[in-house]
Amino acid sequence: MIWSPPVLWTVAGLALIALEALVPGLVIMFFGVGALITALACLLLDLSWAAQVVLFASASVLSLLTLRGTLAKVFQGRQRQDQEQVESIDSLVGADAVVTEAVEAGGTGRVKLRGSFYTATSDEALAVGQRVCVVADSGGDHSLLTVEKK
Repeated sequence: MIWSPPVLWTVAGLALIALEALVPGLVIMFFGVGALITALACLLLDLSWAAQVVLFASASVLSLLTLRGTLAKVFQGRQRQDQEQVESIDSLVGADAVVTEAVEAGGTGRVKLRGSFYTATSDEALAVGQRVCVVADSGGDHSLLTVEKK
């Protein structure tokens, strides 16, 4: 095998891209992209080593600056803002639930809502298995929900 500059840059580029899987951070991959661009340029043009190094550095930094933001969004996904989470939690009012522990009139029991269990209170007696609707968050922090029969 002949270790010509295009082959060396290609091997280096592929190794750097593979290394990104071991050292996450979405930075090393762009040096791999720079190496692959340099390999392509060496294949098409007769470049000196100095020109290859300058091209590698330039292509790496340029690809890092232009592509990292876009790829970070793709790989990291969307993160919820705190306000969105609060609004999501506040949406318990009006939701349907099922009584899992009987509720005496004016007393407390337990309900299952969206896969979680909550302490609930009601003005009327509720039996286990009965479907109810959340009408208020009495505790203000979801520690006590007020429910009523559906």
